[in-house]
Parts: sequence; structure tokens; C-alpha cells
Amino acid sequence: MAATTGLGRHRRAFACLVGTGVIWGTIGVAAKLLYRHTDLDAVTVTWLRALIASPIYLLLARRALGSDLFRASRRDRGIMVGLGVILIVYQWLYLAAVARLGVSSATLISLCVPPVLVAIASVAFLGERLNERTIAALVGALVGTALLVGSQSGGGEGNGSTTVGVLLALGCAAGIACHVLVSRSLAGRHHALRPLAIGFPSGVIAFTPLLAGHDLTLRVPVSGWFLLLYLGIVPSVVAYWLYQRGLQDLPATTASIVTLLEPLIAAVLAWAIFDERLGALGWIGGVLLMGSIVVLSLGSPAAVQQTAEDVALA
Repeated sequence: MAATTGLGRHRRAFACLVGTGVIWGTIGVAAKLLYRHTDLDAVTVTWLRALIASPIYLLLARRALGSDLFRASRRDRGIMVGLGVILIVYQWLYLAAVARLGVSSATLISLCVPPVLVAIASVAFLGERLNERTIAALVGALVGTALLVGSQSGGGEGNGSTTVGVLLALGCAAGIACHVLVSRSLAGRHHALRPLAIGFPSGVIAFTPLLAGHDLTLRVPVSGWFLLLYLGIVPSVVAYWLYQRGLQDLPATTASIVTLLEPLIAAVLAWAIFDERLGALGWIGGVLLMGSIVVLSLGSPAAVQQTAEDVALA
């Protein structure tokens, strides 16, 4: 009976992680549809998405933690605020990369490079050794990124912005890696909702001045509001909750492999909806990037294994 119950929990956890990967894989497509059917840009979409998610996180955290929601040391609260700022910045970088580079390449670079960056940072700052596995993953990620950059076809806006798009995607990857490394200091000391409930509103406040040069209009078609609500609720709140549920019964190593569905789903949807085509070299590059994560996950340092927990384009 206990074995059956354990198997059921394992299957439910696996289903939660699969759902997370599928949902997060739709973010770039939803953003690109917004760009096509509204006048909103990456800055405005990012801010509105975080604005929608913030009160939901506050309500969920209030329900789970009650009056202890903000009970944390001054140092930890500062870290949570900083993480919120980092979160909204790399979300913006990703959406900006999608507009210039296309969904497929932007997603692959933004999500597959961070584990390698975390591995390098773990060696440089945490005293971990650069073993053969890490070197192989680093080489695979670099070659994969190079192949993706050289295989652009029909993804971005086509006005010579490929280089800018790649830099934005790499900036997003660096932000995700930074988020992972910094969030390690909070692990085990706080409820999972506390950093999100403090971080998301902090990111909204920090990002607000950037709206000064943008036309923040509420004259958005119904389809546009649907997409905004989708981005603010489904990938930003529901998917993260599914991920946390999945991690209760599956190790982060397994989770990091399962959520490779995210770039795969993004590439398939981009091909079906926008006719984005990576080409043979592009697909090889994508496989190398995803393979780098698998290599790291099968025997990586703890910091790398935790990457998927904070790969929050969500």
C-alpha cells in the first residue's frame, strides 16, 4: 500500500513538472502575439505582467503565512527585494530578445546557458572544481549558442537586430544565473512564497520609472488583455506553484531535465504559429544547449541542480 502511494505521488509530481515545462514554453509565443496585435513593447508587457502577478502572490503568501509574511531579517528582506529586481529585469531582457531574435533562439539561449554560467560561478566563487563534466557542458553550450546565432531565419524583426537580440538573451541568461546563486542564501530559511511576495512588488516599483518614455495605454484589444492576464497568472503563478509541488516528491536533478520541455515547446509553437525555422544547424545548436543541461544535471554541483527552481521567465 505504501509503495502504491509513493508511486502515485511520484507520478503526480512528474505530471506537475511536465505541466510547468509546457506552460513556461508558451511565454515567448504569448509575448510575440502581443507585439503583433498591440502597441505594447517589452518594457510595458513585463511591467504589466509583474503587476498582475504581485497581488496574487501577496494574497497567497498572506493566506499561507498570515502575519508572518514579512517576518525576516533586514538582510534577508534586502536580498528578496534585490531578487525581485533581478527577476523583472531578466524577464524584460527575455521579452526584448524575443522581439529581435525570435521565440526559439531567444528561449534556448536564455534558458540553456544559465546552468553553465552557474557551474562556472560555482567554481570561481564557491570553490567547486571544474571537472570534465562541467567543461564538456561549457563547450557544448558555447558551440550550441554559436550555431543558433548563425542559423537565424524568420524569427526576429529582420532589421539587423540579431546581434542585439543575442546580447539581450545572454543578459537574460546572466540574470537567471545570478538569481539562482543569490537565492541559495535564502534556501531553507523561508517559505517559498515569501521571496516571491516581497520580490514581485519590489520589481514592479523598481521598474516603474522605465515607463516614463513609453506609452502606457489601457486601449488594448480584448485579445491583448487576455494574453496579459495569461502571462501574469498562468506562467507567473500557476506554473511556479506546479513546480514547487513537483519538487516535493522529485529531486531537482529530475526537475531540471523534465523542464527542458520549455525550450522544446517554445520552438515547436514558434514554428507552428510564426513559421520560425531554426534550420539544421539551429536544431543541432539547440540540442547541444539542452544536452549541456542534461550533462550538468546527471552529476552536477548543488548550485547547478537548483537552476530549474529559479529559471523564472515565469
